[in-house]
This record gives sequence, structure tokens and C-alpha cells, in this order.
Amino acid sequence: MIEGPSGTPLFPKRWSEISTVTISYGHGISSSPLHLAAGYATIFNGGTKVTPTLLKQDTVVPGERVIEERHAIVLRDMVRQIVTRGTASFGEVEGYFVGGKTGTADKPKPRGGYYEDRVIATFASVFPTYDPKYVLIVTLDEPVETSGKEPRRTAGWTAVPVAAEIIRRTAPLLGVFPVIEPLPESAVTLVANE
Repeated sequence: MIEGPSGTPLFPKRWSEISTVTISYGHGISSSPLHLAAGYATIFNGGTKVTPTLLKQDTVVPGERVIEERHAIVLRDMVRQIVTRGTASFGEVEGYFVGGKTGTADKPKPRGGYYEDRVIATFASVFPTYDPKYVLIVTLDEPVETSGKEPRRTAGWTAVPVAAEIIRRTAPLLGVFPVIEPLPESAVTLVANE
């Protein structure tokens, strides 16, 4: 691994078979929240690469295609299901169709190894999933949720509720308003004026 903080993702100098195994569940590789957001934006932009910038641009030049659009659509549905049926259920914000993925990593010790009771919890999200406009990454260092009998540290209990509140409060400021599902026709009653 590359030592020290930098703006580039950390990855193994030699990518071995064991690297492939451990990286599949989040060990042995590191990425900044900005890189994670760029990856999400690329997926939810229909699979064309998004390069973040702080400069306002009048025109956006589409990036190269890195994921087939049909696969990007499947991924969009998958992250929505993580909120509606999975580990990010506290991320549901009515009318905003939030999708996202939780991640809870054991916190590394400065001199090697991992703490047993400290984590870094992340929720990478997108909204609204039916027409993605925004990506939000929430990362908490050593979070603990204490409302239950046992302390909970996973992203589903810590980072996800924070992200939901950020979306609930900021989406209207960004011009994204909740979509209210219409009632079925059988529930509508017409009243005639007499």
C-alpha cells in the first residue's frame, strides 16, 4: 500500500490473487469520497465518465463510455433496492427515490492492524433514482448509535440516517422536489356541485 494521505486512490503495488479476494469486501484498497462520488456519477450518468471540477462550465463535454447504459440502469435499480429492502432502509426519504450503498470498514490502526470497536461508516447515495440528479457521500469516522441495548456502528445505523436528513433538507434548495405518487383511480371520488 502507498503510505500517507494523498488525492489519489490507494491500491496494492502488486495486484495478487489474494488482493482480488480482500478488495472485493473492502480491504487493501482506499478511495477518497471525491473519487467515490465521481464513480457514482459515472454510473448514474448512464455509464459515461464524469470528471469532477470546481469550475462552472457552460457546456458539458460527455466523457468516454465506461459502462454500457443497460448495465447502468440495472445498477440504478439495485441501489434503489438497497434502500427499499436492504441495509439502507433508513435512507428512504418519501418522494425522493433515494438509492445507495452502505459500507462499514474496520478502522486501521496507525501502525498496522485494525481496531476491534472502531469503524469508518459510509453511505454513497444518488437521488432521485428514476432520473438521477445528485450524488451524496456521507462518511463518519468512529460513529456510534446508542438508542438500543447495544451500541451500533454500521453505516445503516449511522451514515444512512445522516444522508437522509441532508437529502430531506437540501433537495428542495437544489430544485428537486418530492414526487407524490398519484392515488389509484378507484380511490378518487367525484363530487358534483348541486
